Amino acid sequence: MAPIVAGAFLLGIWELYVRTRLPDFVATPSGIIMAIPSTVTSASFWSDALASLGSIVEGVAFGTVAGILIGVAMGRVREVNWFLSTYIRALYALPLIALVPIVILWVGYQPAARLTIVVISAFLPVAVTTADGTRAIPKEYLDVGRMFGAKAHHVWFGIALPTALPHIVAGIELGFARGITNAIAVEVLASIQGMGMSVFEKSAQLNENASLVYVLALAIFAVGIRSLMIRARHWLAPWYSG
Repeated sequence: MAPIVAGAFLLGIWELYVRTRLPDFVATPSGIIMAIPSTVTSASFWSDALASLGSIVEGVAFGTVAGILIGVAMGRVREVNWFLSTYIRALYALPLIALVPIVILWVGYQPAARLTIVVISAFLPVAVTTADGTRAIPKEYLDVGRMFGAKAHHVWFGIALPTALPHIVAGIELGFARGITNAIAVEVLASIQGMGMSVFEKSAQLNENASLVYVLALAIFAVGIRSLMIRARHWLAPWYSG
């Protein structure tokens, strides 16, 4: 109940302040609500949503698969970790928004630039968390595997990968969060059709209420993905209580 009351209070302050102090084109909660029907029933809204969200899901899928494979190799093979760890962790710590102009120059002003940056956004956290998870296997698990004659691939995919599942899910969640942010940045900087470009265009037209409908849709998508990741972690790793 408290979060609802706090949210209503903040929305009331927002509404009152805009109506008394700011120009009419500035978005208000009531204006956003009134703009929802006309915005979400337009064909452009759904084409933009399909372009942006479809690219984000596709990019995270590719980045996750690559991140898991590289992460397991980094976690279980010392030479691979020695060779790749410094570069992957350095890129992971770097704000990827800095790479957006470079990727646009390499790939061009086209949707492939958005997909590329989303793949990178997902690959880096998944690789790092998978490597950490597969490296942190309890010694008892490995001892039991050796007793039963487990080969290297059995250790990788039968012991290390299941043990690292909570870490992998956390990496995918980070990948989605970064992917959404960077996909929107690419759309704005490269003028690519999508929700980010529509937010920019509608704001430039002083139609801020419609612009924030797009932002609200992105927020709902992000919250939905987070809820899905929490459920996935409980389903894939019911023993994990972190």
